[in-house]
Amino acid sequence: MFVQTVFEFLGIAGSLIICGSVIPQVIKTYRTKSARDLSITYLMTLMAGIILLTIYSVYIRDLVFIFGNILSMLSVGILMILWRRYCGMR
Repeated sequence: MFVQTVFEFLGIAGSLIICGSVIPQVIKTYRTKSARDLSITYLMTLMAGIILLTIYSVYIRDLVFIFGNILSMLSVGILMILWRRYCGMR
């Protein structure tokens, strides 16, 4: 039981770190009002992968990965919205 708790904590911590890694890019994009350096192809591919992982996580009922993938979808979704706002409507 203790080992499972430790590994779940590691999974949650890893998910938070991965999700948090996008936050500086979101802040920079919002502050500079420029998404010129972001690749929409990369963002769309990343979002597709996260969606597929979320579906799989729900299927296997792994709450750690469901939580992490949903946070990742939100972060990447915000970047996609900022990209559209600052680059996509020209």
